[in-house]
Amino acid sequence: MVRIIPAFLKSVPSSLLHTTPQPFSNLRYAQDFSALVRSLSRNLNNPRLLAALDCVLAKTPLLDSTTSVLVLRGLSHCKKLTRAKTVLSGLKERGTIPEPFLYSLVLQCLVPESPIRDVESVWRDIGSGPSDRCMDALDFVVYLCRRGEDAAEIERVYHRVSSSRWDLRREGYVALIGAICEGNNPNPRLARNVLREMEEKGFEADELTYFSLFRSFCRTGNVLEADSVLRSLVDRWDHELDISVYGNFFYGLCKSGRWREARKLFDKLSKKDGRLEVNPSPRLKPGRRIIFQFSPSNKVTKVMAFEAYVRSLCSAGRVEDAERMLKEAARKNAVLEICVYRSYIEALFRAGRVDDAIGFFEAEKRKRHIEVGGMAVAVIEGLCKRGRVDEGCQLLCEILDEGFVPTAKVWNWIVESYWEEGRVAEATGLFDRMRDGSCGGGSRPDASTYSVMIHGFLKKGDGMTAISLLEDMAREKMPVNFSLCSAVALSFHAQGKFEELNSYLNKMIENGILVSYAAWESLFESVTIRNEDDVLPEL
Repeated sequence: MVRIIPAFLKSVPSSLLHTTPQPFSNLRYAQDFSALVRSLSRNLNNPRLLAALDCVLAKTPLLDSTTSVLVLRGLSHCKKLTRAKTVLSGLKERGTIPEPFLYSLVLQCLVPESPIRDVESVWRDIGSGPSDRCMDALDFVVYLCRRGEDAAEIERVYHRVSSSRWDLRREGYVALIGAICEGNNPNPRLARNVLREMEEKGFEADELTYFSLFRSFCRTGNVLEADSVLRSLVDRWDHELDISVYGNFFYGLCKSGRWREARKLFDKLSKKDGRLEVNPSPRLKPGRRIIFQFSPSNKVTKVMAFEAYVRSLCSAGRVEDAERMLKEAARKNAVLEICVYRSYIEALFRAGRVDDAIGFFEAEKRKRHIEVGGMAVAVIEGLCKRGRVDEGCQLLCEILDEGFVPTAKVWNWIVESYWEEGRVAEATGLFDRMRDGSCGGGSRPDASTYSVMIHGFLKKGDGMTAISLLEDMAREKMPVNFSLCSAVALSFHAQGKFEELNSYLNKMIENGILVSYAAWESLFESVTIRNEDDVLPEL
């Protein structure tokens, strides 16, 4: 007897039509669903394809988290919002995916161009889910600012909220400003726009928010804007010009190449009359930087001025100027903190002056007027980064014998260098000694140690050991960042371990490592899920 396939199902992939039971495969389902969506995208209202789509969607309760997100992505591309809401509602009822990620599916996937009020409407339609209180746009903004690692995503969410004239509460604005100012890629101009919008809506910013903005402008070298914010700090809160203000401003001046101004500021601080108190309300002159118009706090000593200036010069790569300032400090018998000497050694290494860095360390070590262990750490780091790990390890052993207790960070440089040189046995041996506490100084591995080991095993092709270490991190309650988990996912893909990859992506969603749909999509763009026969085409 010949089985006749109904005409309206002829465009459905054959794997969805088998009459004999087959083990359900999320990867196979995703591939077949992708093929159907490609056909549907060419004819959105084809009744045969729509019927096939409903047939396929009947299996969504069987799907894992990753495949469910793929389905929602496909439905969004085909403008099938009603069906997508049904799928997302079922996903929310399961309670396996964090609510912020579910909210991001509405915001960034289902209605990515719509006003926030439409996002909220769709979110309410989906249902309350397992939590007592339903998340809203403000909750998501605060969550993303606290957990997100992508500054560009935070900026996009802000523009989306702002363009929709959605009213954030004060908490949301403060979180946005902090995230934009303090991230890896600070954008203080945007933060200032957020602050302006916040104040226009009647919310009062505090002194800490303004100081974060001031510091962010200094970090990016925009001293003109930093000076403007400093005026507000002084006018509104009578903010004290302490070393944190001067240190940040020194950094901004050096970052922007304003060497004369930096020297002028140093001279002002080093020549101040220690008997005078700060003038709380000088008559400010327009067009002149406010930091030059106020007398510095008596808490700012000449030694602090040397330290802030030298460290800023080192950060900007002005090694010769820093060297002259160190000699000047020595002539004036100013004993600087160890961090200043470390900054200078680090600057010498960055400039390629390795012998000078080692020579400076040896000279200071002979003087014995400061604790040399802290300086030695900078030398060890510089040696390791230049492929001279054995010399770095020898120096570490010397300071251990002298009673110095290194942190895990110091041992991490040694471990990482071993991996880079292919000395796997030595890297794993040192890591094991750190774990059992028998390493010099009793240092235990931290999150960075695990990260170094995981990346090392991934390069070696040992993904299972890398996964095991990730699980150890979770048990130890160590922070696991997105980039580390992405490296694991990419390794699985490169090795063709697609079932393991799919399982791991599920964990990344369900454990909150992927904080949003945008983060998931970014990873998915670089990791295309495959099955044993073919590549899953993009939805």
